[in-house]
Parts: sequence; C-alpha cells; structure tokens
Amino acid sequence: MHIAFWSPAWPLEKFQNGIITYVHWMKRELHAQGHRVSVFTEGSNSGREADVHYVRPRLKDRAIRRIARLWRSSEYDVFGYSAVIAAEMLRVHRREPIDVIEMEESFGWFADVAKRTSLPLLVKLHGPAFLSLVEDELHTPFGQVKVDREGSALRLAGAIVSPSQLTLEQTLTKYRLAPRESGHIVNPLRMDSDTPLWSLPACERDTVLFVGRFDLRKGADVLLKALLSVLQKRPAVKLIFVGPDRGLPGSGGELVHFEAYCDHLFPPHLRKRVDYRGRLANREIATLRTQAMLTVIASRWENQGYTVLEAMFQGCPIVSTDAGGCPESIINGVTGRLAKSEDPEDFAAQILAMLDDPERARLLGQAARQHVIDLHSPDKVAASSLLMYQKVIARRGN
Repeated sequence: MHIAFWSPAWPLEKFQNGIITYVHWMKRELHAQGHRVSVFTEGSNSGREADVHYVRPRLKDRAIRRIARLWRSSEYDVFGYSAVIAAEMLRVHRREPIDVIEMEESFGWFADVAKRTSLPLLVKLHGPAFLSLVEDELHTPFGQVKVDREGSALRLAGAIVSPSQLTLEQTLTKYRLAPRESGHIVNPLRMDSDTPLWSLPACERDTVLFVGRFDLRKGADVLLKALLSVLQKRPAVKLIFVGPDRGLPGSGGELVHFEAYCDHLFPPHLRKRVDYRGRLANREIATLRTQAMLTVIASRWENQGYTVLEAMFQGCPIVSTDAGGCPESIINGVTGRLAKSEDPEDFAAQILAMLDDPERARLLGQAARQHVIDLHSPDKVAASSLLMYQKVIARRGN
C-alpha cells in the first residue's frame, strides 16, 4: 500500500511537534511492514529522503495570494494552502499511485485535498480549533473562521479517527457529524533503544521538570502559581522549564514574557528556584526527564500529547491536569496523579504528594511505562490504521 501523510514540518530531529512525532513513528513502522510511505511537508527539499516531498507555492498560487490580500489580511492566506498540497500529491500520484491519504483537520485543508485529488482520505484529529484555541484566541475573527472551516470540512469527511476518545466524541457532537467510519486509534510511540530511563536513585529528589510552551494553552501560569505554593512548604524545590517563550496576555493586552512574569510572581528569595532553559533538543529533554523527580503537565487542553507519552515511556513519575485526553493516559493513582485543570492549589497538592512519597512515585512511573509499551506500540497502532485505510479505500470504490 502507498500511504501519504501531511506533516507541518520535517524531520523530527529538527522540530518538536506532536504531528511530526506521530508521522515519524507511523512512517517508520509502516515501512517496516512493507508499505510505502510518502510524507508531504512545508519547506525546501534537502535531498536526503526520496519519499519526503516539500510543498512550495507555485507562481499561480503566489499571484492569487497577492490579489486576495487586497481585501483581507495576510493571515487568511493559510486557508488556501490546500491547493498547493493537493498539486504536489497529484504530481507524486501520477508517478507512484497513492492508495490513501491521512491528514489532520487543521484549517479544513483535507476536504479540498480530497476534492482536488479524488483520492481516499482519512482524517486524524490532532487538535480541533474549537478545543485547542484558548480564551481570546478562540474569539478572534481568524479563530472563528478556523473553527467554522474545520467544521464545514469535517461534515464532508467519510472517515475520522482520533487518538483521544473524548476528542472524537466532542468533535462529532460539536459539528453534529455522522461519518461512515470513525474510531479511536491511539498515537504510536517507541523511543530509540538508547533513550535513558528514569530511576529513583539517579534523580534529584527536589527537581520538577516542565516541557512545553510558555503560553496559556500549556498552562504555564497555572504551573508557576502552583510552584509558588509548593515552595512555601518545600523551599528547596527547583523547577526546570523547557520550551519556547510565547508570552502570556497581560492586563493591558500586551504579552508578558517568562522572565518578567516570574520576576513579578516570585519574591526574590524564591525566584532563583526557577530555571528557564528555553528550547532544547529532544535528546537533551530525554536526559532531563531522568534527572528530575517528576515531570508535570499543566495544559488547559491536550488531545494525546507526546510530551505525556514520552515521559511515560521513560518511566517518569507524572503529575498532569485532567484536561482533554490526559486522563486517558494518566490514570489517577495508577499511571500518575491528576490535578484539577486551572487549579494551582490542587496542582501544588499533587506535586507535593509525589515529592513526599518517592517510592509510590516510582511505582506510578513504572506503571506509566508499561501502559505505553502495551497500548502505544507502533506495530499495534499501524495494524489498526491499516484496517481503517482498507475501509476507506473500499468505501471509495463503492
């Protein structure tokens, strides 16, 4: 079977993104099972992978975009990018026929791609805008257009799957969808054989690790407020914060960035307990997870995040909010601890419970690792996906 995936960037070694991680593991496993996989992505071709196709606007597309800017903001250009994706997929299809396309729901691109290529297509939900956009972002004109466009496109989809059962149910309900095929297929994960594993003797008992953006969706404000409560009881605790600084909205609408936010929140004697590292490579993050006593997830919404799954695979004790699909991976008291979303005090209480009982934390980390090994094995996920692909292809032929 020849399967085409869309990925927002490539390769995984250079970019940290859940969709890229997903496509990386699916590509590797499907290749191992004897299937051909073509990845379509943005950027310029480095020439390293023959089956990776870099999509760039044609002269015609650029001309249309310039005309459109006469009556709308340039941020809306993204909605027309589906034509560029479809053109590249058709170019490859004419040479090496594609059996099925798998794409995310973003911007509703997939509907136009399916129409322009006439190829069977499966939609995998990675972050529907009505769930993933937070607060003011959701209510902007652009945010509303994105939500509406995704909904209109999803109403045309014949097959929709999601790694989170909750996300699937919420999306079907939100847009009143009744696709011919739908299902819950988890995200695959198998980290490299030399990935370090967490152990209690080797970790720093008072170190907490957060990996994610400094923004509202990832709950950076909730995390830092929770840390302030933790430090009042355990002043030796240290937070290592890894991720880009996107900023949080201030009272006047301005963006407040990490250092300024922390300087305002923490008294001087506690401010030094926050160590901001910025962006780090995946290998560096994997090492940090083994050095910290626990990893924390503070998101206001997650589908089935790889930040969670990777920490679980390494056997790390985890405290996570109960937002979105997180409870499907972090089962409270079984594979980690759950805190109430947007509740800094409850988040702090769960962190303290982990720090106060290292042996219990160790057992939760072991159970988390086994959970990922059992349920997220790429061979199992690929098998479920192949069955869905076959249904989509068969439906297309009827």
